[in-house]
Amino acid sequence: MKKHLIIILMATALSWSTTTYAQEEVEAVEVNQDDLGDVSNSFKDTFFNALAEKAKGNHDRAIVLLQNCAKNEPTSGAVQFELAKNHFANKDFNKAEQSIKKAIELSGNNEWMLDMLFDIYDEQKDYHKAVLVMEQLVKINNNYEEFLPTLYYRTGQYDKALKSLDDIDARQGNGDPRRNALRRSLVNRQQQEVRNENNIESLEAEIARNPNNEQAYINLIYMHGRNGDKEAVFEVAQDFERNVPNSDAAHLALYKIFIENDRIEDGVASLEKILTSDKIDRETKMKVLQDFISMSDGRIELENAVAEAIDWLSDDVEDPNAYRAMGDFYLKKKDPTQAVAFYEKGLELDNNNIDIIKSIALLSIDIKDYNKTILITNSAIDKFPAQPLFYLLNGVAHNSLNAPDKAIEIIELGQSYLLDEVKLEQDMYQQLAISYDKKGDTTRASIMRTKAQELSKKL
Repeated sequence: MKKHLIIILMATALSWSTTTYAQEEVEAVEVNQDDLGDVSNSFKDTFFNALAEKAKGNHDRAIVLLQNCAKNEPTSGAVQFELAKNHFANKDFNKAEQSIKKAIELSGNNEWMLDMLFDIYDEQKDYHKAVLVMEQLVKINNNYEEFLPTLYYRTGQYDKALKSLDDIDARQGNGDPRRNALRRSLVNRQQQEVRNENNIESLEAEIARNPNNEQAYINLIYMHGRNGDKEAVFEVAQDFERNVPNSDAAHLALYKIFIENDRIEDGVASLEKILTSDKIDRETKMKVLQDFISMSDGRIELENAVAEAIDWLSDDVEDPNAYRAMGDFYLKKKDPTQAVAFYEKGLELDNNNIDIIKSIALLSIDIKDYNKTILITNSAIDKFPAQPLFYLLNGVAHNSLNAPDKAIEIIELGQSYLLDEVKLEQDMYQQLAISYDKKGDTTRASIMRTKAQELSKKL
């Protein structure tokens, strides 16, 4: 986003030199020691190591370092800003949003932080949130107004878009071909809105003439949905179900409204009709199931329906996130064995998904499948050698299988990747104590326990 803004600034022929642009870009993206405030040298070293890791593209490593910084300096907006950048680079947009909002809370409405928040929403095509951030940015720097007309267009705020275009034209002249093209599109879209209203009326008239016209109901539901009118969608879907009882398409609109209004039995009935329909494709069924999984937490009737639906669909899934959702569902139901089974199916489709790998490794310890733990963590260490958690879990599994020498070897290797991770380091020393106990070396075991106890004082 910053680069796009700079291009626009250049295009508007403002009297800034190339040197000034370069200086501003550096100031925007780099952090110097003065930005960090009065902090320890250890904190500074860790922070700038994180910047170095980010520069090399090692975002997971940078995040670990920055999380350690955040523990030591929880009020540092600079740390949260850098966390947001790394989460964003990993496409973990939820965490990126949390971090940048925390940074803004700590540092105020900083232009570059708001710019980062905009990028997070823009990348997800969440234009309704993005436009609110852009309005804040315009108050700080009116050159951002170049972005407002398009955002207003994308969010259906056509009058605001035209007003913004008029303001820009008043400042810069009205000869820009891109703005003129957008203005024409806006006028066409406003005219389309009028036609849409006429279409709604004509569809309602068609349904009144022929209450069995399935396509008319589908089109009308689509029109109301595009306008964001949930109440109208619900009313039309109910009429659809009543007048065309053999159609399954109505339930694609009804199920969510039923659940949101605590009509659980009706929602489950809609789910069953969707899943058993030969007119609804499998991908759509899977999206509906994922919706039900997200809404089922703590609702027994929904959980039972979801479990049956998973049995129905689980053999033919092509999305690793769908399998992960199934695994999460069984994990919440305290069925780790089933959870692992679905996580493993997800891993078959995306064998570099570190979150799924961690889930399998941790749960395999819980269910005492230590051979599985060793297998999954050996593979993980090959792919992610700087993740000390995998070394610890591998050591736990070897201790549990009475292989203390192997446990010591792998845990000591993992210790070299620790970066101020006190709890993880403590756990490693506790496992080393267990290893030496198994070897009958009580002296070394005692030393390891003492180190673990010393670390507990830092927690």
